[in-house]
Amino acid sequence: MTGLISKLLQNWKRPLFNLSHYQRPLVIAVVTIWLGVGLASCLGQRNDLLALEITSPQNKAEVTEDLVTASGIVSPSSAVVTVNDHEVAIAEDGTFSSNIALNYGENTIVVNATVEGQEPVTKTLVVMRILSLEISSPQDKAEVAQSPIMVSGRVSDPAAIVTVNGRQVDTASDGSFSSSVELNYVKNNITVTATVNGQPPVVKILTVNRILVLELNSPDYIVETTGGLVTVSGTVYPPSAVVTVNGKEVATTKDGRFSTTVELGYGENTIVVNATDPVTRTVVVTRTLTLEVDSPQDNSEVTESSIIVSGFVSDPATVVTVNGQPAEVAEDGTFSASTELEYGENTITVVTTVDGREIETRTIHVTRILTVMITSPHNQAEVTENPIAVSGFVSDPTALVTVDGQEAEVADDGTFSASTELKSGENIIVVTATVEGQEPVTKALTVNYIPAE
Repeated sequence: MTGLISKLLQNWKRPLFNLSHYQRPLVIAVVTIWLGVGLASCLGQRNDLLALEITSPQNKAEVTEDLVTASGIVSPSSAVVTVNDHEVAIAEDGTFSSNIALNYGENTIVVNATVEGQEPVTKTLVVMRILSLEISSPQDKAEVAQSPIMVSGRVSDPAAIVTVNGRQVDTASDGSFSSSVELNYVKNNITVTATVNGQPPVVKILTVNRILVLELNSPDYIVETTGGLVTVSGTVYPPSAVVTVNGKEVATTKDGRFSTTVELGYGENTIVVNATDPVTRTVVVTRTLTLEVDSPQDNSEVTESSIIVSGFVSDPATVVTVNGQPAEVAEDGTFSASTELEYGENTITVVTTVDGREIETRTIHVTRILTVMITSPHNQAEVTENPIAVSGFVSDPTALVTVDGQEAEVADDGTFSASTELKSGENIIVVTATVEGQEPVTKALTVNYIPAE
């Protein structure tokens, strides 16, 4: 066979039509096989091209750990892969991974893949190792009453040096730390710094405001008494604050409680309690009265001649009036009262008084309107009877109701009825309701009268 192929190749330059009839098919077959083998070889080489992909870490990634895992996939899996010049094992599916130790700052990772007979493929990426610092307590712009406070947080590298307001603190093996910080009144800046291996420091600054807290337990803001003394008591924090009642200093306990008595004159007495510290912070406590009107809503429309006004007052001992009439106040501070309404806009004024002095006032507006509706027949009805009964409802039983100009009879519950004559075909029925001094209210509907044959 080989000799035959050689002979055919030697005669290749001869014109095809000079070949014998048995040589021509053989030459064509040989050439076809030769071309197929060459094409298959080329395709096989293309499938074996070297390819390398890095899946982790991302280029220019920032990490806090001292180790990073470089992983990826190479094809074919028979290739040799090195990471920073160290050969790594490759799985059957071509995946590989290698742990790389990191220094602080910029780290270059070079992954190289080689396979016999092809150019090597190289991938280079940069990973930044950084130092992170987190403050867990207190929150920035927090308001606190106590001093000192604990400042706590975590640094990503337990070997880092952490300082709080310039004073070095101990760091646990997990990077957590805490430190006590004394506070002045009002604004305090707390600076936390972390440094490691000569790297630029990481700095966190937060602001904490120290405030003074003063609470009065007794007496209530307005008290009626027949005695000549009243007890003033409360709590102050911090307990080191100086408390004065009407300018006279009073003693405080270790937990900040204080109590003293004040002589009263006849009539109104003002008691002022101040709390100060070396920075001099004064707190004045004022008790206010809360008044809420729940019903009716402001600018609402109603049809009734009288309504119930209800709401809430924070002091059940307060006198509440609705348009000058006293309201009933329950122990929980809720109140209610009935008030009459005129047609049109009505102003309702709710006033709270203590010892004859007006404390709080609320004003709402309610409009009383007249309404009328037709219940039978319905609009566009087709009827065969004549005359027809028209019925409906008016919101005020004292109103004058007419049906096509004829007065209707109105019952005590506001229902009305009247009959009206119809003409053949379309009829417009007009119902009008009026009360003295108000504009009439009109409703109209269309009825089709079809006379019975």
